[in-house]
Amino acid sequence: MTILNDILDFSKMEAGRLELDAIPFKLRDNVEGATTLLAVGAYEKGLELLCDVAAEVPEVVVGDPTRLRQVVVNLLGNAIKFTEKGEVEVRVETESRDKEGVCLHIAIRDTGIGIPPEKQRHIFDAFTQADMGTTRQYGGTGLGLAIASRLVEMMGGRIWVESLVGLGSTFHFTVRLGTAERTPEESRGPAVSLTGLRALVVDQNAASRRILESLFSRWGLRATSAQGAEAALSVLHEAKRSGDLFRVVLIAAQVSETDGFALAEQIHHNPEMGGVTVVMLTSAGQRGDAARCRRLGVEAYLTKPLRQEELREAIQTALRGRGPETGSSFLVTRHSLSGPSRKLRILLAEDNRVSQQLAARLLEKRGHSVVVAGNGREAMMALGKQSFDLVLMDVEMPEMDGLEATAAIREKEKGSGTHVPIVAMTAQAMTGDRERCLAGGMDDYIPKPIRKEDLYEKVEQFVPEPNAPVATDLPGAATNRPDS
Repeated sequence: MTILNDILDFSKMEAGRLELDAIPFKLRDNVEGATTLLAVGAYEKGLELLCDVAAEVPEVVVGDPTRLRQVVVNLLGNAIKFTEKGEVEVRVETESRDKEGVCLHIAIRDTGIGIPPEKQRHIFDAFTQADMGTTRQYGGTGLGLAIASRLVEMMGGRIWVESLVGLGSTFHFTVRLGTAERTPEESRGPAVSLTGLRALVVDQNAASRRILESLFSRWGLRATSAQGAEAALSVLHEAKRSGDLFRVVLIAAQVSETDGFALAEQIHHNPEMGGVTVVMLTSAGQRGDAARCRRLGVEAYLTKPLRQEELREAIQTALRGRGPETGSSFLVTRHSLSGPSRKLRILLAEDNRVSQQLAARLLEKRGHSVVVAGNGREAMMALGKQSFDLVLMDVEMPEMDGLEATAAIREKEKGSGTHVPIVAMTAQAMTGDRERCLAGGMDDYIPKPIRKEDLYEKVEQFVPEPNAPVATDLPGAATNRPDS
């Protein structure tokens, strides 16, 4: 899959069909998330993995968070792959700043094998590595650095390397990003009442229309649905004639007769429908969709699987119409909705590397930060160093299994008035497993192999309410959540 994705990305670049989005996102979260994603591989090799984002770097920038992370992950993955001992560091600094935005300098330094001077000028070429021995020993397609180089150029920057054989390498790159006057949380502002507003759902899937209509009705919206673009336009024109206008139109990206973007364009260019808030919903977002949404006057763009609260926040934010930080209409996306009240610090105790990477990636896509432990003993050590909002605990692990670790955690909590939620993960899924886990001091249970819907549903139960107090780290604290 990695090879295929690299080839597809490179082919799009060669054909000039790869576009970058421009949406507000939190830079530190983006870079730290990339570092966390690769932490398991670094720690398995005994490497120190460091991340340093300078204080002067803006908290929120405007650009393509997915492609920036792709470059960082690519360079960081190479650094870890070619380093057998020592450390790997990611450093982010501000190179320059003006009224149009900021130029960031990002460096990934390692203490690995290094690159000979005569090879350095070629490593950014497609299908090229330092030598054939590198390919045999470490693998790879030789496309990663070429893709990173093209992406950096598209983001208005440049990429280069400094290296000494046997002493390590430092890959540098710069990118130009816009800056935001407000954080995504500030842009949301106070809640907007939805009661009494008319909403139109446009979706070719009957079950989806039914679910969304029901959901809107529960929020107080007066919901109507249409199967396709023609029916939707007819309903909108009738609403104009009657004087009972729609305030919100939710469009599935794929609707019968035409795609959702074409329908959004028709609405955008029809002066009779001015003032309607358009929300686009898609199951497979494409590069460039955000820019397309802005051109067509779409206020919110969300991807499935969709969380109900996320959709409601998106609609409320779009109705407020705030967003001067981008210099154009503010596009509400999943990135702009991921505020601190939605994030958890999660400890993942799991000995299987594939399961570690899968669970960590799913959780980070939801905005949570993840620390991985390879067994119960490592989980205990992690809890002794920092506090967590939730522990996902595999039951079967070497050295100390999940039940033993849970018993030790609960013993330490006695008399402290604290309680960290622990959710068991087990591949056995036998009758009585859930009861055994609960009896052992765990709070809930997820069967393996993990389904992302089950994981999200369980984790969501522990997301604090928006106005709930945020826990802070205490020296030596192992838990941070009082018993209720």
